[in-house]
Amino acid sequence: MASVAYTGSAYLPSVDDEVSLTALIDEEHDIVSIEFDREIGGSASWQGTSVEIKQRLKYSEITFRTTNLPVETVDLVWKFNASKLDNSLAAVIVPQPNKLRVSGEKGFILNK
Repeated sequence: MASVAYTGSAYLPSVDDEVSLTALIDEEHDIVSIEFDREIGGSASWQGTSVEIKQRLKYSEITFRTTNLPVETVDLVWKFNASKLDNSLAAVIVPQPNKLRVSGEKGFILNK
């Protein structure tokens, strides 16, 4: 199975304006990458680490982390629910405790 792409826009913790993004998910190899339309935190492509994919009845539950993006010392946990019934993906980004006090969950929807 090839990677599945979901596109849309979102607000990221510590980034003031909305950004366009594409989430590329390869469930067979547990790989997730996030591609932006411009550089965010010095990179237009973020690679997920600690990827976990669980198959549920109506959706795939995908959890992963990004580190030092968009700013140094900030780790983000990303949680995706990719629907098996339609072409949508519900997502939330949760900043982990950090010295810069970046906080606030950010939710958004992407589509195939």
